[in-house]
Amino acid sequence: MRNYTYVEGGVFIKSKANMAEQYGIGQYRYPLNYELVGKTVTAVADGKEYTLEFACKKNVVFNGAKTEYECIKCAPGLYFVRVGFDVAVIDYNNSAVTFIIEGDIVCAAFKGVEGAAAHTCAGDEMVGTKVRWVLGCDRYINQEFTAADKMNVAWSPRDEKVTENAYRAVKIGGPYYLVDMKSDILKDVCAPFFTDHVIAVQDYDRCMTFGVVFGKGFDPIMITGYAKFL
Repeated sequence: MRNYTYVEGGVFIKSKANMAEQYGIGQYRYPLNYELVGKTVTAVADGKEYTLEFACKKNVVFNGAKTEYECIKCAPGLYFVRVGFDVAVIDYNNSAVTFIIEGDIVCAAFKGVEGAAAHTCAGDEMVGTKVRWVLGCDRYINQEFTAADKMNVAWSPRDEKVTENAYRAVKIGGPYYLVDMKSDILKDVCAPFFTDHVIAVQDYDRCMTFGVVFGKGFDPIMITGYAKFL
């Protein structure tokens, strides 16, 4: 006999996790990945070098400074890495890395690799996409890309409270986009109240997203979700 229940907002095991309140929007997060341990990535953008040295499962040396990190593998050769309060999307397939460093997007190419090419701005490619990213049981974010830099956003359970948020998007290649959304959080939604940024790789082939939620007063929350198109 099945002991799980499928509802509109997700799947949960009745006898175990009920609604998994202890995990919040991180409920569906993929296990952290450690394939980068022992590797060094050096990339160049506009003549400046950026180096990531993955010393162990917890710490990375980024441009000479040691900080903690978390990594999710999005697809073969593609990694979403939270580096302290910054982000690196490492793309071995295209020999490229896109950083978000203190809010600035830096598209870099692997140093010394023939044919390496940095990722590029997505422009208006996202416009017209309307998707719900389900992050946990009854925990989701609705995104409607209305312009090259604006989207309409609503968080569960207050779907009716739609806000217009700024975003930036980078084309990683193939079905992958990196979306940096500035968040305007309402009270009584599934995201922490002081959320100010949601940064994620969005995979429109497998209809998955992998990213992090940043904000004041709480530790960064790594997230994984699946898509429901609206």
